[in-house]
Amino acid sequence: MNLRTAPFLLLFLLNTALAGPYCVSHRALGYGELENSLSALEAAGKAGASGIEYDLHHTKDNKTILYHDKKFKRLVKGKGCPVGQDVHDLNYADISEKCFLENGERIPLFEDSLKLMSAYESILFVELKDFITDSDFDLIKKYYGDRPEKLMLISFSMEALELALEKRKTDPFFDKIKTILLKKYGFVGNIDKIDGIDAKYINKKRVKRLKKAGKLVGVYTKDSKKKIKKYLRKGADFITTNEPILCERIISEKN
Repeated sequence: MNLRTAPFLLLFLLNTALAGPYCVSHRALGYGELENSLSALEAAGKAGASGIEYDLHHTKDNKTILYHDKKFKRLVKGKGCPVGQDVHDLNYADISEKCFLENGERIPLFEDSLKLMSAYESILFVELKDFITDSDFDLIKKYYGDRPEKLMLISFSMEALELALEKRKTDPFFDKIKTILLKKYGFVGNIDKIDGIDAKYINKKRVKRLKKAGKLVGVYTKDSKKKIKKYLRKGADFITTNEPILCERIISEKN
């Protein structure tokens, strides 16, 4: 192999591995288990989900947990559990000993999810609800160091993604972790620094322009056959959905 062409071949293979269209299970839903639980992740992984999205928050003592809402209330139970408080105001000990998910599981840690999902081939879409820490980066490298193309960092917060972009300056490994900005609408400003966007609404012209610029384009959260087909026609690379089985079937029939 010509050494000068090797980097371009690697980039081609990486882009091929991420090529769409494919479906992303929203909060690991669609396979009969509770959102953002280890059971849901495992069920999605075992089912061969192409992509799985889940959410991260940080506690007051910087422990990284799987949970969607800012306020610690929905889908949790337990005697003495501090229901109703902000996740960021709680120490992990306050919830790890007293709180359970509605399915009986303890509140999962980020490491729990990475350790579990590293056994599967699904692409993880890890949504940063607040920020990301050096410990989080270390865990990603520990469990996905041999296949960074299987994990993406996504967020509505450009500031959270910029922490990942800063990490690239000191550790080239994180050049291989895609960063995706979540937006309600597809129109955004300068996104040269990030690898793509995931929009609730976007027109075909914008999709084409972004893809021409080498950006990944996804849409969320499309659950009906009509909407899934609509955004496939627009050229979306991936579709986040609560109905991944339906989505996968539509794509399979399309191909």
